[in-house]
Amino acid sequence: MATFLDGVNRLLRTATIIRGDDDAIMTFSDTQHSADIQLAQIAIQSEITELVSDQLLHYEKTNSTITLVTGTRSYALASNFIRFFGSHPSFYDSTNNVRIFEYPGGEDRLMNIDYQYKTNQGAPVCWYWESTTTKQVSFYNVPDSTYNNRSLSYEYEKSVLVTNTTDTLPFHNNEEYYAFIDMATRRFQFLLEKQPAGSLPLDATYANAKARVANLIRPTNPNQRYGKRYV
Repeated sequence: MATFLDGVNRLLRTATIIRGDDDAIMTFSDTQHSADIQLAQIAIQSEITELVSDQLLHYEKTNSTITLVTGTRSYALASNFIRFFGSHPSFYDSTNNVRIFEYPGGEDRLMNIDYQYKTNQGAPVCWYWESTTTKQVSFYNVPDSTYNNRSLSYEYEKSVLVTNTTDTLPFHNNEEYYAFIDMATRRFQFLLEKQPAGSLPLDATYANAKARVANLIRPTNPNQRYGKRYV
C-alpha cells in the first residue's frame, strides 16, 4: 500500500506543485519545495486525525494485555492507545472467564461510595479512568494476591498517524487512498492560501471528497434511498 512519502508526492501532483517525471520528492528533507512538503505532511496528518475522530477508520483495531500486581491500583495502557474498541470497553479475565467493565460515573462517583476504594483489595470488579498525564486505568477492587501476575486482555484502536516516509497510510485499497488524497489536497490548499480553517468543512470540494472517503471506508453499502420506505 501507499506510504506517507507516496501520499505527499500524489498530493503535490494533485495540487500541481510538482509536474515533471523527475520532480517527485525522495525525502521530506528535500530542499526543493521544502515549504510545500511540510504543508503537505501537515495536511495528510490532519486529515487522518479527522477520520479517526469521526470513527471512520477501522484499520487500527488491535489488542494488548496488562498484568495485575498485588496492591497496584493503576496501570498504563499501550503507548499507541487511542481509545477502546466497541461501545462497551472491557478487560477480559481468561482465567475466570469474565469481563471487567467500566464503573458508571467513574472515580468521582466511586470515591463517594467507598472511601477506601484506593486501598481495599479483592477481586477487581470494574475499572475507571485514572486522571493523569498518560492513558491509565485503575481497578476496583485493588487486585489482591489471588490476582498477582493475572493477565487481562483488551481490544483498542491504535494510533495510525504517519510520521516517517516509509509509514504506511491506513487505507485498504487505492480507491480509499486516492479519495483521501483529494480530501487532504483541499486542506493543503487552504493552508497554502492562509484561508480560515473553520471554513474548510463548508467547502464543497472538501465536503465531496470526505463523503467519498466515508462511503469507500464503510464496510457496508450506503443507503441509496431518501426518506421513508413503505412496504
